[in-house]
Amino acid sequence: MTTTNYTLRIDEVDKREAERVFKALGMNLSTGINIYIKAVSRQRRVPFDLDLNEQTATNTRISREDKERSFQALGGILAGHEINLDKEREERILSK
Repeated sequence: MTTTNYTLRIDEVDKREAERVFKALGMNLSTGINIYIKAVSRQRRVPFDLDLNEQTATNTRISREDKERSFQALGGILAGHEINLDKEREERILSK
């Protein structure tokens, strides 16, 4: 297998949060991103639903409510892992 390097720009807070999630799942960020890319290649689609509600269709920024719903969904996925998403969410909200 030939590998290639790719540089991408992501929000620093999002990167740290993703690293915490992947660490709880027993992997690093690079492995998590590679899993995502393999899923896209195998399924020939983005492996989750993408949609625009009325607010995001007229404003490309994601609403605070959409972010909250996404965070709650992630909390359900990670139930039982050692990450305290309520504390993480509170710290992120307070830091803004």
